[in-house]
Amino acid sequence: MTDPDPRYLAGDVVVEPLVDRWYAWIQLLTPATAAFHVVDRHLRMMASYVRSPALHAAAAADSATRSGPFLDLGGGHVREVADLLDATQARAAGQIELVDTLRALDRMLGERATGEPLDPWYQCVPEALRGLVELTYDRHHRPDVRVREELMYASPLWDTSRQCVRLDRGRTRPFVMSTPRLAVVDDDDDTAVDVAVPFHAPALDALFRARTEPTDVAALSARLGLAPSSPATDRFAALFTDTPPTPLGPPARAAGPPPRGGGRVTYFGHACLLFEDGDSSVLVDPVIAYDEPGVPPHAGYADLPPHIDYVLITHAHHDHVVPETLLQIRHRVGTVVVPANDAGNLVDPSLRRAIEHLGFDRVIEVRAFEQIPLNSGVVTAVPFVGEHHDLDIATRAGYHIRMAGRSFLVAADSANVDPPVYARAHALVGDADVVLQGMECIGAPASWVYGPYFSRPLDRDHDATRRGRASNSVEAIDLIERFNADEVYVYAMGAEPWLAHLLGLDEGGASAATVESDHFVAECRRRGLVAERLYGHKELRWP
Repeated sequence: MTDPDPRYLAGDVVVEPLVDRWYAWIQLLTPATAAFHVVDRHLRMMASYVRSPALHAAAAADSATRSGPFLDLGGGHVREVADLLDATQARAAGQIELVDTLRALDRMLGERATGEPLDPWYQCVPEALRGLVELTYDRHHRPDVRVREELMYASPLWDTSRQCVRLDRGRTRPFVMSTPRLAVVDDDDDTAVDVAVPFHAPALDALFRARTEPTDVAALSARLGLAPSSPATDRFAALFTDTPPTPLGPPARAAGPPPRGGGRVTYFGHACLLFEDGDSSVLVDPVIAYDEPGVPPHAGYADLPPHIDYVLITHAHHDHVVPETLLQIRHRVGTVVVPANDAGNLVDPSLRRAIEHLGFDRVIEVRAFEQIPLNSGVVTAVPFVGEHHDLDIATRAGYHIRMAGRSFLVAADSANVDPPVYARAHALVGDADVVLQGMECIGAPASWVYGPYFSRPLDRDHDATRRGRASNSVEAIDLIERFNADEVYVYAMGAEPWLAHLLGLDEGGASAATVESDHFVAECRRRGLVAERLYGHKELRWP
């Protein structure tokens, strides 16, 4: 293959980071949580599919069960799934042992540790866990096990040889938690390319720079380890174009950053917001859409500034911290800011460590009311209430952003179930001219993400009622009153079509979240406020 002309990675090329052929959402990037999902989800689902492929095909075709434990592969891939099941079982021996021994240790301590010193119990820790856990009591004198994440990343549990990146175009993506991406078959119909490099590899920066900078495709192919004169190399070359990327946002974006003294906020869809003044750029919860046909107007990778000073992450849910997007912007990012946590809580792994292992050089943690200075303002972390099923989750933060004379409260999926928290927060950070509030007010049950970590199954009624949810209309009205907002935007609703593979939502009919947010927007407008539910794209500018 010859490639005399530098070309660009096409705007419709979809990137999927994979671990053992499964989409790498955030809980597959931390060693302990990944083990539980491999054992309790991947192995079980694949075994079930091999036994009953028709059952999985029917369930995956039904919108009511699409996000359940059913492989969306049709019924014709039994052999491939059986092979993947065998390979995963062989490679997951250490993960299986970790899960089994942690559960056995939980049971033993729960039955026998009654308040006496825990020192002697270290002798009962299984060999596989020695040095990787700490035994503790909570303040109710109940025993618990803390995992030492920093040592797990240094153990065989963190195996980057199981990582790869898939590049493809023009293919509907199944729900990420239920369906593996099977290995590429070298035939004329397959357009996908699997690049067998770990996520931290600098070669990926060269690949993703090619979205906006021309590159020598042959040299890049060799750097990524693709064999010359192979079907994979030819498919890789077909993913590039001679046409430079065009910003998808309004003409104002193409003119460059706002002038000094002014500012701009660009909504990229879901919870992704870009704040810019003449000197600073701050990107929140990045998830960037591709140049896909038939989707609503939106900003894309070509609309991002060449350098992003800060990326702010609000919480560690898979639609707010998205490795698929983070890897593609890593070469642009100065600092990633995450909520602080390094407590070893199995249900709440360190987000800083996970993002560092994605290859980011600078990741800092913030606690409530800690600040990050900007050239024309400041970012302040504020409490993030609710939404996490009443679990002990520390990795969450909203952000109060002052920039170029305007103030914004980015509340993400916070559920205002305890209004005095925000009364106290307002006393410290002041008003917000603009509030951005998530209102997915009936979220998933507690077991949907966190079920594999529970030491015993949650009661069915409790599981159904302990939802991960954002604010309803009454709670959202209380929030904007406390911060004296002039403008209000509902966002993070998961409605854009490019979120389907992440959320698996049933978009039929008017959801409770839609009804509640309609009430909220109408009430805000009745009060004379600017109010809107965001969808697809929006740009706010001020002089």
